[in-house]
Amino acid sequence: MDAVMLAAGNSSRFGENKLLYPLDHKPVYRYMLELLYKKQKEHKLRHITAVSQYDEILKDIEEHFPGIVPVRNPEPEKGISVSVRLGLSSLMHADSQACLFAVADQPGFSETSFDRLINFWQSHDYGIAAAASAQPDAGLKMKNPVIFSKKYYQQLCSLTGDAGGKQVIRRYMEDTGLCEVPPFELEDLDTKDALARFCRRRVFMREFPFLKEKGHVTAIVGAGGKTALMDTLASCYADTGNKVIVTTTTHILRPSRYPVAENLEQLNSYLKNHWIVAAGADAPHGKLCISEHMLMADYRKAADTVLIEADGAKHFPCKVPIETEPVIPKESDIVIGVAGMDALGQPLAKACFRKEKAMELLGVKEGHLLTEADIVKILLSEQGTRKGAGDREYYIVLNKCDNEKILDRAQCIRRLLLREGAEHVACISCLPERGVKV
Repeated sequence: MDAVMLAAGNSSRFGENKLLYPLDHKPVYRYMLELLYKKQKEHKLRHITAVSQYDEILKDIEEHFPGIVPVRNPEPEKGISVSVRLGLSSLMHADSQACLFAVADQPGFSETSFDRLINFWQSHDYGIAAAASAQPDAGLKMKNPVIFSKKYYQQLCSLTGDAGGKQVIRRYMEDTGLCEVPPFELEDLDTKDALARFCRRRVFMREFPFLKEKGHVTAIVGAGGKTALMDTLASCYADTGNKVIVTTTTHILRPSRYPVAENLEQLNSYLKNHWIVAAGADAPHGKLCISEHMLMADYRKAADTVLIEADGAKHFPCKVPIETEPVIPKESDIVIGVAGMDALGQPLAKACFRKEKAMELLGVKEGHLLTEADIVKILLSEQGTRKGAGDREYYIVLNKCDNEKILDRAQCIRRLLLREGAEHVACISCLPERGVKV
């Protein structure tokens, strides 16, 4: 199989050249290019052509990717059809049997999904195979990369303007197979907002590896941004094609971003059309509490994962629980303890919910200013945030790292926590209006 990478777009919606935009110290286009190059060395791809209008990309290929043929597109303003034609022209005389078309602005497309698409092509008799992502109650949505048999080369070369391979696919849907991969891997970075969402997922997938798994019941405890964290985790789960239930064993503000199910019939109905559904019963002051009409077993059967806010903190950034807190369900296998970094340097009365319990745990007076060592003790103590976690997998989130100074202090706390035996510690800023950053 051969391949063409299309890297000649004008990035009009992005505001600057998105292909050259640095992502983790590497330009966006490099992710797909390096993946194709690796597959060529593994002999899963034969001839590779990369079409671009940009000197930086063409020069990089010439200098660092032997075996990949750089082709200049001198007329990018005439649309993607020119790039398709230029890419195929070097393959049509190379005994090519099939060609994979990839775009250079999908840095999240993984090696696993690449191999899955190749295996799908080889194990079916379709003339066209496309990567696709699941949509709630709407089947699969086709995206790039796409593999075309050589019998479609002439039609691809006959395209004009900004018409790409989808125009050919629409004529031959009966000869097209769709290979499902996680939705976020197929997202094009057409805008800065799309880039921000991509970076958020990238951070969370690294810090919380369980996001790649199904079947977890995760309880979130502590203080300093539990609801925002739960919302972000839910979005990351949904982006990987998983159905998510968010709920509480105490009280949370009634979510406005997704539907709320108060009984099992509503829950199953909403999950047919939505990735994320909140479960609970209405409570005073616009809050949501646990529903008497549904059990945790119902949640686990209905969705791929369950996220539970299992503690209350009255908007304080830090908390030491009383005897009846937190309320972690027995079905939970992961506990995330949260602390807001805006508690640092603040007196207990201002920073810590249940200040009397904090004074008792830390052995200090009410006017004591919270230090890094105090946060460490609270997060690791069986009388503090870790209360009730038992032998469950325990993650710690140091939240609200909103500037470099606070992030530096959080990193100091992280080092102390790891030294004391913590295994998973993330320093992030997770606020609804700001997204997520590290």
